[in-house]
Amino acid sequence: MCFIREVQTIAMAAIRISIAVGLILGSASEVYSQVNCTATGAGRFPDPGDTTCKRYTFCVRDSATSTYQSYNYTCPTTSLFNPNTGVCTTNYVCNTTTTTTSSVCTTDGFVADPNSTDCTSYVQCVSVNGVFIETVLTCPTNTFYDPDTTLCELGYSCPGPTFSCTAAGRFANTADETCQSYFMCVLVTGTYVQYNYTCPTTSLFNPITRLCTISYTCT
Repeated sequence: MCFIREVQTIAMAAIRISIAVGLILGSASEVYSQVNCTATGAGRFPDPGDTTCKRYTFCVRDSATSTYQSYNYTCPTTSLFNPNTGVCTTNYVCNTTTTTTSSVCTTDGFVADPNSTDCTSYVQCVSVNGVFIETVLTCPTNTFYDPDTTLCELGYSCPGPTFSCTAAGRFANTADETCQSYFMCVLVTGTYVQYNYTCPTTSLFNPITRLCTISYTCT
């Protein structure tokens, strides 16, 4: 991450010039899926449509206009793009999975990985030509994906595999003594997908109304 910050800080004009040259010299037939730089922020992010783990997008924030510019790159032949460190490396194992039919995504952004039991991975959702591409990403070490902030957080407490969906709707996490966390079950193509959520700080989850409320007393 220090490398990313250093590049962002040093000579923005020089970066843009080198990017422009790279785009001109690059292969015109190479197509990148869209990375939403406004959602991800500044940095380098994997191309969600690339199953080879070689392509990535460089998001740069223009402080003058408070907008983001995106630039597409491909790692050198012998290296792969590591989404955890944001650099091309020769010791990364490509574990990105993509699908052409969405089973998790309903909008562009990030959602919890339904296959993760420890909250260490999440799914990036990108709509390309009306079809969602799902890319599984891994949180940095000692951080966990918080579905409320859609970020990998140091202080997030993962609810764990304490509940299994059998019907659609929101259900209380009975293992949570604070009454703040709950599960949302969504029926997708005949299979229930489970999402873990936590109510805002000042509210609790009411298992009767199945909503976060400030009037509920935790029992």
